[in-house]
Amino acid sequence: MRRKPRVPQMPQVPQVVKAQAIEAAAVARPHARRAVVALAFVVAAVAGDAYIDGPLNVSLDADTNSLTNFGLAAVVAIAGVVAVRAVANGVRSVESSVGERRGTPLTFLVSVVGYLIVALLVFGIVGLRLRGLLVGGAVTGVVLGIAAQQTVGNFFAGIVLLVVRPFKLGDHLFIRSGALGGEHEGTVTDMGLFYLTLQTRFGPVALPNSGVLASAVGPGARTPSEEDRDKDDETKRDPGAGQGGTQAGGAATGG
Repeated sequence: MRRKPRVPQMPQVPQVVKAQAIEAAAVARPHARRAVVALAFVVAAVAGDAYIDGPLNVSLDADTNSLTNFGLAAVVAIAGVVAVRAVANGVRSVESSVGERRGTPLTFLVSVVGYLIVALLVFGIVGLRLRGLLVGGAVTGVVLGIAAQQTVGNFFAGIVLLVVRPFKLGDHLFIRSGALGGEHEGTVTDMGLFYLTLQTRFGPVALPNSGVLASAVGPGARTPSEEDRDKDDETKRDPGAGQGGTQAGGAATGG
């Protein structure tokens, strides 16, 4: 009798991965529903604008057409912002459920791309010309850049820190910089677009990203309280070790 050829078995997915996938899906489901509803409003508004500019363009006067376009643009702006925030929150929730913490560049990238798409849709519905916006925006950008130099610097420094990631959330490190008033040591608890938050022994400290980017950063040293705590734990686990060390020290002194 011929033996049946063995069918290669697919490797089984570990139970931990399955549990993480189920948890991630459950966490992302509410955000996904909110995003789908908001995107439905965006699609309906864009389709309505295309229909008005097409078959109904001759039947509407200029004022009515302008008011309709501005109304549809408002719907796209509001629904688009809701959709982008829902997607970003869903991504952040999924990352948290699988072990990633806040401060990952993926959430920031989703937000930037989403808001850019919403802005382009709104400009297209209203009928604004990008060339005029760029010229006017250049002048406005220079004025705002001078007035909000620190804020803009913190923003771009936050982008660099999120992309390059010289450290991550949960790292214990020290930051030394004259612009930050000396040296700061603690655990990274939040990496935002404008500030980095350290949990120090004195409490949470928010440091501007521009100062962090221009400072010396390294792994934080163990604090005396942590060393004393570890010594107490070792003494509890092995009481003879501490007594032996004391006896050895006494013998050496007596000799």
